[in-house]
Amino acid sequence: MQAVFGFMASRALTVAAMLNVADALQNGPCYYVDLASTVGADQRSLHRLLRLLVSLGIFEETAPGTYGLNAAADLLRTDHPQSLRDMAVMITSPSHWLAWGEFDAAVRSGESGSRHAYGTDLFSWFQQEENSEEWELFNAAMTSFSAGTAAAVAKAFDFTPFGKIVDIGGGHGMLLRQLLQAAPQATGVLFDLPGVIEGAAQEDLGDRVELVGGDFFEAVPAGGDAYVLKHIIHDWSDDQCVAILRNIADGMAPDGRVLVAEIVMPDTTEPHAAKFMDVNMLAMTEGGCERTEAEYMVLFESAGLRLVAIHATESVASIIEGVRA
Repeated sequence: MQAVFGFMASRALTVAAMLNVADALQNGPCYYVDLASTVGADQRSLHRLLRLLVSLGIFEETAPGTYGLNAAADLLRTDHPQSLRDMAVMITSPSHWLAWGEFDAAVRSGESGSRHAYGTDLFSWFQQEENSEEWELFNAAMTSFSAGTAAAVAKAFDFTPFGKIVDIGGGHGMLLRQLLQAAPQATGVLFDLPGVIEGAAQEDLGDRVELVGGDFFEAVPAGGDAYVLKHIIHDWSDDQCVAILRNIADGMAPDGRVLVAEIVMPDTTEPHAAKFMDVNMLAMTEGGCERTEAEYMVLFESAGLRLVAIHATESVASIIEGVRA
């Protein structure tokens, strides 16, 4: 029954994040009547929402009807350095909620739930003017998601030998910022779609970062010593991934490195984050998936690269390291 009701937990988390309940509790526990007034919610409805979340280990009830933060709920604060607030809002926003509503059609047809829901692929839908707020939310959520993995990636691999680090599909630069802190002698290139780069230009990334807009299916900035792709490869089909990786292989320095940060699919049957993310890719993308080590090896070889190692991190993501074949 917990599995059957799982979507209710996701939606409840989204609503708590949308209401910024965690921010309202930063100064200490609050009785639900007063909390409802602060966040703009119906008193009894908010009480019922939080009663569920407390039972799931998110928030705590310090006295009857009085709610406060715990370690999990703290991550829903907008000012937390590893905030998951925007991710929690996005995961049942229209971009995902509607596509997942077509998941049965995705499984039957092999086409994404997005295509069945919107008549086009997710990223094309995001670029439609009427969906600009969803696109902004998606980019904020990706930055939010990066908060949990960026520091782990920077810690798990030695970036100090690299003079030029290129972050492919780097969003608003959270990961690149972490990598340049770990490699103070390096410069960085943040590469993403022009519209995303416009948003990144509003961030304080410092004078060591060059912002470049473009399409990684056509070309990537040349001359990099390390090309980092975090949660990019899993969005695309095998053929599309090979095109991206081949462009990198063609453009990188002779002794350069390709560093793909993804959740590697295990070959065993135990529960794993990759299995959830994999079906999300089925619902949301055109051919995207989570891949095993053997599947990454095939992708790399097809793109003129050689997989040399997989490095675990403190997060769910691993770093798949490749060199020019």
